[in-house]
Amino acid sequence: MQPTILAVAALVSLGAALQVATADNTAAEAITNPVLGDPRAVTEGRRIYRMRCVVCHLSAGARGPNLFATRLTDEQFLEIVINGRKGTQMPAFGYRLSPDDVWRVHAYVKSTDHYE
Repeated sequence: MQPTILAVAALVSLGAALQVATADNTAAEAITNPVLGDPRAVTEGRRIYRMRCVVCHLSAGARGPNLFATRLTDEQFLEIVINGRKGTQMPAFGYRLSPDDVWRVHAYVKSTDHYE
């Protein structure tokens, strides 16, 4: 028995709906910075940036890229800072900074367009 045109159209519509639902769930599950916009986190992030990051990233990039113009997602930023980046000079900071500290640095970086 062959499917009717209406049955095929319904299956195609169902498949498209499932793809949209899956994309929405994936976006909803993305890890986001819980302290973005928190003034205390931004202040602490600036202090950590000055101690750990400025030597390579400066205000607009140097040996490392300009973090104030990054296009990394929150999750990518966290992962790279904790684990480092192979093939670059970016070391892993997972033993030196807690995930909360990384989020604070990220909150600072996202709060401005340059090191102040």
